[in-house]
Amino acid sequence: MPMSHASNLEQVHAIVTGAASGIGRATAAALLEEGWSVLAIDRNIVALEGLRQEFAGSQALSIYGIDLSEIKEIERFIDDLPHAIQIRGLVCCAARGDKTGFLDITNDQIRSIFELNFFSTFSLCQAVARRMIKAGGGSIVNITSTSGLRANAGRSAYGSSKAAVELLSKIMAVELAPFNVRVNTLAPGPTLTKMAAHLHAGPERQRLLDKVPQGRYGMPAEIAQGIVYLLDSKRSSFVTGHTLCVDGGMAAAGSFEPIR
Repeated sequence: MPMSHASNLEQVHAIVTGAASGIGRATAAALLEEGWSVLAIDRNIVALEGLRQEFAGSQALSIYGIDLSEIKEIERFIDDLPHAIQIRGLVCCAARGDKTGFLDITNDQIRSIFELNFFSTFSLCQAVARRMIKAGGGSIVNITSTSGLRANAGRSAYGSSKAAVELLSKIMAVELAPFNVRVNTLAPGPTLTKMAAHLHAGPERQRLLDKVPQGRYGMPAEIAQGIVYLLDSKRSSFVTGHTLCVDGGMAAAGSFEPIR
């Protein structure tokens, strides 16, 4: 579990998963600019080194090469964190996509998607929430998707995993509110990330854009600003159990994507 640049123990820390690229990377960068200390997690340690170089000289960034689909790696990461580090924020961005149709997808594919998208989120949230409670509170933001809010063809695994994260987060919000731990989710619409480039190829790209009233893909930095808002207890102190759609109006349009 490589690590670089130990964080200042006196600062408030946030864990960001999937921080090597896309929304996770943009979120880590935005939080650093806001003054947070960031513990950036991704299995791609080489890409995390790129993030470290972008913020060269910053003592507020620590990077961890962890495969979040391996629950024991999550447990080891939490156990190894010094108790002096106050984890006040958690952003779970790490996810894997799939566009196999319901009649063709296999149990192994479903399990693989759920291991990263749901079970790793559950395990990390549980471990961090326990730590937050001891520290007096905190804020958790789980990234879902518009695919977890409505039925999209080819999203039986991905959409179901995100819907599971959505409901889990609401249950967490209710149970953790008495301990001053807020839990919210953010559902991005189509966003210019490597995952989107893989899943939204060819004609599907235009079909998606046709469903976005603003008529374009979002940028990772735009999604990150919504995450920062939900994470920041000064800005969103009375917000918990909420799903913020940052999707160019896609959820409001409410159009169903038929099977083709």
